[in-house]
Amino acid sequence: MPQISDVNIIDVSGDINYRSTKHCICISVSKDRYLIINTEHRKMYDDFLIESSIYSFLDGKDRFICCSGMYEFSSDKIIKKVGNLNFIDMSKIMEKIQKSRVIDKIDKDSVIPELDKWLSDNSPA
Repeated sequence: MPQISDVNIIDVSGDINYRSTKHCICISVSKDRYLIINTEHRKMYDDFLIESSIYSFLDGKDRFICCSGMYEFSSDKIIKKVGNLNFIDMSKIMEKIQKSRVIDKIDKDSVIPELDKWLSDNSPA
């Protein structure tokens, strides 16, 4: 079962039309909802940079977390876990989701309490 902050490679074929990609690197933001990591910055994705110097799973290339939409995948779609996002970047995700005007209220209402608990439980202070 994926945990919040897990970064997984997920088989997205048949679930989303994502540039004809069959696998995406996704971050778990709840028990079954994910954000996608993109290779390029696009303003419409309300994304932010994550640095390859911090995350070895990025293979030396900075990437961007798309915060304009969430995707729901069952755990059987996970191919493998490749890492975890740190507290600072998970905090950025929380802020983006809370402020988002495009994420559905149902998704926000489901994800925000789980993220809030994760942040509270994992606070470095």
